[in-house]
Amino acid sequence: MIRGYVEQPSPHAGNVAVLRVSTDAPQFRVEVYRCGAEMSLRHRSGWLDGVDAPPHLPFHDWGRPNTGLSGEPLRPWSAYELPVGEDWSSGVHVAYLVEGDGRGRDRTEPDRTTPDAREAAALFVVRSRTPTARILVKLPLLTYHAYDLAGGEPYDAATTTGQWCFYNTPRPREVPIPFPLGLSLHRPGGGTGATPYDVFNTDPFDPTPRQTYVHWDARFDRWLERAGYDAEWCTDVDLHRDGAGLLAPHRLLVSVGHDEYYSDAMRAGVEAFLDGGGNVAWFSGNTCWWRVVFDDDGTFTRVHFWHDEPEPADPENSMVGVSFRNGGERDRDDFPIPVGYRVQNAGHWVYAGTGLADGDTFGAGADEYLLGYECDGAAFDRADLDAGRAVEPTCEDGTRQDFTILAAGDCRPSGWGFGNAAATMGVFTRTSSGGRGGTVFTASTTDWARVLTDGTAGSAVLDRSTRNVLARLSAPAT
Repeated sequence: MIRGYVEQPSPHAGNVAVLRVSTDAPQFRVEVYRCGAEMSLRHRSGWLDGVDAPPHLPFHDWGRPNTGLSGEPLRPWSAYELPVGEDWSSGVHVAYLVEGDGRGRDRTEPDRTTPDAREAAALFVVRSRTPTARILVKLPLLTYHAYDLAGGEPYDAATTTGQWCFYNTPRPREVPIPFPLGLSLHRPGGGTGATPYDVFNTDPFDPTPRQTYVHWDARFDRWLERAGYDAEWCTDVDLHRDGAGLLAPHRLLVSVGHDEYYSDAMRAGVEAFLDGGGNVAWFSGNTCWWRVVFDDDGTFTRVHFWHDEPEPADPENSMVGVSFRNGGERDRDDFPIPVGYRVQNAGHWVYAGTGLADGDTFGAGADEYLLGYECDGAAFDRADLDAGRAVEPTCEDGTRQDFTILAAGDCRPSGWGFGNAAATMGVFTRTSSGGRGGTVFTASTTDWARVLTDGTAGSAVLDRSTRNVLARLSAPAT
C-alpha cells in the first residue's frame, strides 16, 4: 500500500514542492507526468526510503503529529522534496508512486496512461511564474476534497473507524471527542489517489468516479490542448488566496465539470474580474452551490447554500447566471429518457457554424445525455417549456435581466429536480457601474466535457460551440 499528497496543490514552475507519503514498502520512487494532450513524463526520482504512517482524521494536517479519536498519537506522514522544473509548462500533473522491494526493483506498476487511481498517485497543478496565456482553466479542488474519503473506508459509527467527508459526517455524539466540521487539503485525494464517497454512483457512459479529475476535467484539458489552445491552469484554492490578482493577466476563466464549492474570496475575485472586463465560461453544473469558509490555510468548512440565509441577496445566479435550485439531477438508478437541449435564439454567436435552428435538439441521443449528472437553470414559466415555446427568465431568482437563454432542457423525464427541474444554457454581460463588464457563458451541466469528447452526434455541436465561446471570450480586449 502506498498513498500520498502534495502539500502545495499548485506550486510555481521552478519551486520545490513537498510530497507526503505513507507506505508499507521498504522503498519507493516517484514519476511525475503532465496531463494534457498526452500523458508526458516530467520527472523520475531515485529510490526513497518508505515509511509507514497511519491515516489521520479528515480535518487534520496529515503532515503534522495529531491525536486519533481514541486518543492514540498519530505520527506525521514523511516529507520528500519534489522538484518542479523551471521549464515545466503550466498544467495538471500526477505524481505516480512506485513501490520497491528494498533491492532496487519495482514491486508495483501504476497505470501511467490515466490520472485515475485509488492510491499510488497524487495530483497537483503547476502554475506559470509569468502568466501569458489568455485562457486560465481552474480545477475544482474543493469539490474533489468535499467528496474525498482519503483512500480509507467510510466512517463506521459502531467502530468509530474510517474516513468521512461532507457527505457522511458523523454526529458529534457518535465520536468520542469533539471534532471540527472542516476538511483538510493536506491528505490523500484531491483529484486522484483516493476513493470518493459517491464512487458507487457510476456514470453509465464513463465508469471513472465523477468527483475526480479524470471524469470531466481531464477530458476537457486533453481536448483543449489537442485543439491547439494556449492555456494555463490553477486551482480554486489559488483563486481563494489570490483573488482578482490571479485572474488579471488573463482574458477568460474556464470552469469544467462539477464546481460546487466557493468561498467569499473566490466569488469576490471572479466578480471583480468580470466587473473589470474579464470573461468567464462555465462548462460546469451545480456551480457555486455551497458557500465555504476557511478555518485556516489548509482546512475549509461548508456553511450554507449561497442563495440561503444569511445572505439572501447574493444568490449564485448573479455570478453564474443560473442555479442548481432550478435544475436537476439524473436519477442514479434509472435512465429512461435521454435528455438534451432544445435550441432557441439560434442566430446567437454561440451557435455560429453549428447549423442549428430554433426548435432543434442536441445532446439527446441514447448514448449522450448531455443533461446528465447535475444541471443548473434560470427561473422561467414552466408552462412555456411544456408547450414547446421559447422560455425567458423571470429574474425572480437573482438571474440578471440581460441573461439570454440559448437552450432549455427538461430534466424530469430522466431523474428529478428543483424549481423548474430544467437546465438553461445561456449568456449575459455583467456591466459594472463604471460601464465596463465581462461576458459570462454557462453550459449549465456537469456533463458538457463528456459529450464534447465522446464522439457522439452531439459532440460536433459542442465542439463548434465551445470553440465559439473560447474564441470570442479569450480575444484581446479592445
